[in-house]
Amino acid sequence: MMENENPFKKIGLPQQEVPHDLKKKVMDDVNTVKFILEVTSLFSSNYASTIEGMFKTKSKNNNDTK
Repeated sequence: MMENENPFKKIGLPQQEVPHDLKKKVMDDVNTVKFILEVTSLFSSNYASTIEGMFKTKSKNNNDTK
C-alpha cells in the first residue's frame, strides 16, 4: 500500500536564515518591479484620460460653432 505523504510539507524544513545580501537583492528587485508597474499604470491612465479629453474638447467646440 502506498503512503499518502504530502511532499510539499517538507519544503523549507528545517527553516534556515536567508543571507542578508540575498534578502536585500530580492527586496530591491521586488521594489523595482513595483515601481515599474506604478509608472506604467500612471502613464497608461494618463493616455486614456488625454484621449478622452480630446474627444470632449472636440465635442464642445462643435457645439459652440452651431
